[in-house]
Amino acid sequence: MQKYKFPGATETRFYKRNAAGVTVGDVDFNHGLIVTGSSATTIDYPGAPQTILTGINKWNSMVGTYQYNDDADFGPEWTGFKMWKNGTFTPIDAPGAINTNPTSINDTGIVVGWYESSAEAVPFAADPSHGFVFANGVYKTVSYPNAFRTSLNDINTAGVIVGSWINSDTGKGGGFLFVNGTIKDVLTPGGASTEVNGINDNGYVTGTYSAGSFMAHCQ
Repeated sequence: MQKYKFPGATETRFYKRNAAGVTVGDVDFNHGLIVTGSSATTIDYPGAPQTILTGINKWNSMVGTYQYNDDADFGPEWTGFKMWKNGTFTPIDAPGAINTNPTSINDTGIVVGWYESSAEAVPFAADPSHGFVFANGVYKTVSYPNAFRTSLNDINTAGVIVGSWINSDTGKGGGFLFVNGTIKDVLTPGGASTEVNGINDNGYVTGTYSAGSFMAHCQ
């Protein structure tokens, strides 16, 4: 295992890496980060105090989120963006959302993530969230049945999506696949729930469960 720390940073986080070895993340939760070999570059959305890069595809198109407001009742508010290979930005802002957080972009340009609706937001409290798929200029909401929070965490080239959910009342949660409009739970061989955070083009998923981390091939 190779460790990496951006020079002068307190914390360095990596979120996604494409097949060419380009990795994206953030520095101290303040600046987007691109690492290619021994070269590292920080990215800031114009005028934003905080920027995070969360996804990248083979074309070096990237997605991320930036803080656009700090509300007295709701705290920091974030919205998303796509950064093209030439460095220009396109907004990603789910309709009616107070927070939009893209997490992944696949090689066909489909973006997934999660959002919090302004209509459901409650001051000084945790808010429900919903997954979203953004393709061809259209947003589609994906919510795990009866879950308080749903997040779509990654998508592969075939369009298979992985995500996670949690119920605020019980604290119970789990991971799932979203395939052709159908949600399929991802459980350990013993039936334990999981949190799934990644999927590659060969159908291997990664995640965590009560005993640690896992990698599995899901049909």
